[in-house]
Amino acid sequence: MNAEMSIKQASEQLAALRETIEKNIEVLRHLRTADDALADAMQPESAIQKAFEEVQAAERVCPDFYVKQGVIKVRQELEAARRSPMSADFGRLRSQLREHALNSASRVVVRDATRLEEETLAWLRVQELIAAHVRALSELGAQGLKATEGK
Repeated sequence: MNAEMSIKQASEQLAALRETIEKNIEVLRHLRTADDALADAMQPESAIQKAFEEVQAAERVCPDFYVKQGVIKVRQELEAARRSPMSADFGRLRSQLREHALNSASRVVVRDATRLEEETLAWLRVQELIAAHVRALSELGAQGLKATEGK
């Protein structure tokens, strides 16, 4: 009964962790797409617009608090650049994007992946213990059956 409850709780935790990881990966994808858009300065207006839309999409996903702060700052920078795209400093915009949002989002994804890996290793240890317990129970049951055959 306790083992079943533990497994149910672990499954619920895994579902919540999975949702968080998927959300943070989505934020990271949007920010990388924004960075790629800013790499093309040949069409400044469309590049800034594309980057702005991707940063807004990342913000709508509701990222981690620290990532959200950086995303908001980058969005504000892109809003200002949208007013005069021809004079926008794309190197500075990419630097701001990477420094304030992309790096933070990457760290959050790594943190989540590390936590998931640790959880996986813990469950592998639990499975080993369960397997050893089942073997011991099986051997004990076999001994009991052999003992009854001898009479």
